[in-house]
Amino acid sequence: MIYVLICIMLVCGLVVYQLMPKLLPYSTSFISKKQDTSELTHDGITNVLTQLGHPRFEGVCYGFTLNWALAVAQGKESFFYRQLHHLRTHQFGLPETLQQIKEKKERNQSLSKDEKIIETLPQLGKKICIAQDPLQYKEKYKKLVWQPDINSILKAINADSSVAKHIFYKTHSFLNQDEATEYLELLKRTGIREDVAVIISTADHAMGFKLAGNVWRFININDLYQQDKYKPYFEFSSHNLVKELYRVCAENLQGSRLTVNTDFVSIHPEEKLSSALQNLFPVFPVRTKTSYPERLAFFSMAATQGDMNSVKKCIHSGWSIFSRQRLSDDSPILTAIYLGRRDVVRAMLSTSRHRVNQKRKSDSSTLLHIACRYGGSGIVEDLLNIRGIKIDPQDSKGRTPLMYACKKSVVTEDRKLFNLLFAKGASLSIKDNDGLTALDHALKNEHNLAIQMIEGRLEKEACAQENSTSRRFKFSETKGTLFQRGVKTISYPSQQPGFGMK
Repeated sequence: MIYVLICIMLVCGLVVYQLMPKLLPYSTSFISKKQDTSELTHDGITNVLTQLGHPRFEGVCYGFTLNWALAVAQGKESFFYRQLHHLRTHQFGLPETLQQIKEKKERNQSLSKDEKIIETLPQLGKKICIAQDPLQYKEKYKKLVWQPDINSILKAINADSSVAKHIFYKTHSFLNQDEATEYLELLKRTGIREDVAVIISTADHAMGFKLAGNVWRFININDLYQQDKYKPYFEFSSHNLVKELYRVCAENLQGSRLTVNTDFVSIHPEEKLSSALQNLFPVFPVRTKTSYPERLAFFSMAATQGDMNSVKKCIHSGWSIFSRQRLSDDSPILTAIYLGRRDVVRAMLSTSRHRVNQKRKSDSSTLLHIACRYGGSGIVEDLLNIRGIKIDPQDSKGRTPLMYACKKSVVTEDRKLFNLLFAKGASLSIKDNDGLTALDHALKNEHNLAIQMIEGRLEKEACAQENSTSRRFKFSETKGTLFQRGVKTISYPSQQPGFGMK
């Protein structure tokens, strides 16, 4: 009897084991239907983008906020909020909903207003991705574009006839909350329009605000629908908006000082902004005592934004483009190179050209190493034009700048980059600490363009060497050497083959 029961239990277990893979999708579907659609989180948006076939982004705050700013500038703010509402409602099954809408259209059935908005969500998702990481969408931009290049991004995501532009930008540093509140009140006094969107960002997060009547409408992808379950934004007085900004940016504060970039997007120019804010928060020359971390944060943020006015003021104030006079990971000039800020790098090097070969403390790489991998051929070209720059410096692992360019990426997929290095005489024979040449690195990284360029260069050098050898051989045959007469009839003294020089 016990034996029979054991057999029955084993059979039942085997059946359950066989059915489990088939049951799991249904259980997952059931769970997903129970998901909370009353909120829309940052992760929720990135999950939807992945469902729609886009790359998995670590964060999309910048792309999200820039699309919000575009909607504000074009007078489509309400439509953007309706899109967010449907994104929230259908976040756990958007592809299926879109398929149902597609089938409905194929049957020539009319769509409801809500379905027409849902149908636009894939386009919104794509625009968020294009704005978030423009380097991944090189084909769309037809050139290398880095995230801070707002005008290029606006052109790429703007499907409307009205041209929204980056009308003003400024790096600001507020000593305390009172200064930040004073700044917002000053914006009101300049008569800022309600169709002007302001993107406010720290080193790692972007948010947006705009004037709505006498209050500030504030949107933050991390806190959608938190103040009102029907509205994705907050509405604050100047004082309360500053309190919220200090809460959100707590990790980026230096004491009570908040340093941010502000980017204004609108269809209409706002000339008063420039005249009112150009030398405020901070006022240069900075008379109040500022610590080294405060200066470094401001200089790096200005480099990030490409705020040339502030960058030049930092340089003229004697602030170092390195970190404590050493090249390190938080050096403002490295920030500029990583973000492809060619004009900023030029300005920074204008007073420090003699230090162009300085090595980074952590890995002994130089500016040229880093520019070859991250900065693009424009910055590399400017560096190579500096007199005295070393073309083949080696980092702590023995790698040269050319080897850095052999790391496959969107930035290094550039013929001009390799041609610049070759023209300056970059070595193809130097080996790193592992015994690898530049070609070995290109093969290891499956960088086909680098392989093609280096092999072509090697072939060219081999041909040049062969031609040179051939010319020397012909010279030897016709003219003779110190030890052997040439083929042609030449008169020599009869006693010795000619060791003396005349």
